[in-house]
Amino acid sequence: MKPVKKTTKIQVQGKRHVVVAEDVKIEKLIQKGIGIKTKMDGLKKDLEAIQGEITEIARKRREGTTTVTLEGVSLQSTITFRESFKVSEDIVEIQQPLGPLFDRFFEKETEYKGTKDFKKFMESTHALGIENAEEVKEQIMAYVAVKETKPSVKMEEKKDD
Repeated sequence: MKPVKKTTKIQVQGKRHVVVAEDVKIEKLIQKGIGIKTKMDGLKKDLEAIQGEITEIARKRREGTTTVTLEGVSLQSTITFRESFKVSEDIVEIQQPLGPLFDRFFEKETEYKGTKDFKKFMESTHALGIENAEEVKEQIMAYVAVKETKPSVKMEEKKDD
């Protein structure tokens, strides 16, 4: 027999509910999280608007430099402009005229990423027609590392149907 969990009453949007005590904590944490997120979203928009205005002022004063410092009476803001170059695949057409400078100026990068089929193969018993699937998985894992990304936490009000 399962142990009886402690229940308590909670009032949400004018209605009383009898719930497990831990669910009250969950409700309160989610409510607090949503409130904080709403405030942060508003503050983030305000900050982005301010940064946009400061960036425009700095862009006008840039004079070809990478970094511009805007001085106030007691405060300052340093704006650093970042630039990168997008190189066309057709760049190889000038490889011969540039000679050894070509390899000094440009490099070709290749990156491998796992596909949905790879994930399916690695996480399931489905062998996708490969004999000795477990051996193949071991060989693959010598070259692949599993990197956990930050979990996504979404807090929102429930939608009543």
